[in-house]
Amino acid sequence: MQKEYVLVLGSKPNSIIPNIRVSNIYSANAAAERAAHYKKKFPKTYFSAIVGSREFLKNMEVHSRVINSNPDLLITRSGKINFRKYFDNNTNYEFFSTYDSLFFQSNFFNFGLFDIIFAEFNYEAKIFSKFLYLLKGIKNLNFNGTSTGFFSILYALKKHPESEIIISGIGIKEGGYFYNTNKKDLNLRGFTNRANVDRKLILCLKKQYKKRLITTDKFLASYGNIRLWK
Repeated sequence: MQKEYVLVLGSKPNSIIPNIRVSNIYSANAAAERAAHYKKKFPKTYFSAIVGSREFLKNMEVHSRVINSNPDLLITRSGKINFRKYFDNNTNYEFFSTYDSLFFQSNFFNFGLFDIIFAEFNYEAKIFSKFLYLLKGIKNLNFNGTSTGFFSILYALKKHPESEIIISGIGIKEGGYFYNTNKKDLNLRGFTNRANVDRKLILCLKKQYKKRLITTDKFLASYGNIRLWK
């Protein structure tokens, strides 16, 4: 029986996109542009764009790329947007509230919500800032957990339980975006802090899910004990 693959794309620069046909493709934030290029070669692939609601509304680099990609399905996390303002009737819509997103993620980790809270402790660098951030998050139950890239991987795992998930352009350390490699700009957006959380959570991912992942990123493969795409 031939394996079925699903592709998840992020925005890490110089990442390799496997030249194979997949059943479904998911993009995180501005990587929707990459998914649109992929669909030009494989037009029958169903394309879902996943984006943080605040990132979509406030970051024009992301905003324009997601709209121009014309996804079959738009998924926002951390809140709902007026998506018909930006997309026609060919695009369907799904959203996760912050609460829904958090508990969706918890299903994939060995100790569920506890793993996420523990990982969030690494969001800030200084001890005092760590405790303030953690207390605020617990009080408001307002943790993001994974980055949108990592969230896209989890979503693909859930929706395609019989498929292997190929990851391209999603890393777990500081780097950049294919459209902007300015590290100062990245720090302003919390890119580095969220990568710190991702590094903790990838180690907590249940084996049943991790064994279905394949990555084109050598560091992610080595650090997270994930198969490397060849």
